[in-house]
Amino acid sequence: MALSAACGAADNAPGSNAPTAELPTESSSAPQPATEPPAGAKLVTKLDASKLPEGYPRKVWTEGGGSRIGLVAQEGGCSKASVEIAQQTDQQVALNLVESSPATQQMCTMDIRYPSFTVTLNAPLGDRTVVLIYQQRTT
Repeated sequence: MALSAACGAADNAPGSNAPTAELPTESSSAPQPATEPPAGAKLVTKLDASKLPEGYPRKVWTEGGGSRIGLVAQEGGCSKASVEIAQQTDQQVALNLVESSPATQQMCTMDIRYPSFTVTLNAPLGDRTVVLIYQQRTT
C-alpha cells in the first residue's frame, strides 16, 4: 500500500490532472461483536462463561420460547467458529465453542469476526444454566 501511495503522490504533482484519493483512516478502538439478538429474544441470565478466553464474546440469548439458544462466537484469519451441544441435563446446557484452524501453515488475514449461531435444545432452557466451553482444533 505504501508503494501505491508513493506512486500516486508522484502522479498528483502540481499541474497534474490525475484524480486524488484519500486513504482510509484506521480506528483505534478494538473491534466489538456487532451481532445483536433478534427481536423477541431473551438474554440468558444464568450463564457460566468462566472457561472462555479473556475478551471472548459472552452474548447468549434464547429464541422460540427457550427451545433455541443463540450466541456470538469469535473467529479470525483462517480460523472458523462453530458451536456444538456438549451436554443437556436438568441443571445445565453445556456448549462447546470451537475455533478450527487449518493443520497446514498458510498466510492468513489478521481480522477478527463475530459470527452468530443458534442451536436447538431437546427441551426449553427454563432455569438451567448455560455453560460455555472454548476449544481449539486443527482441521
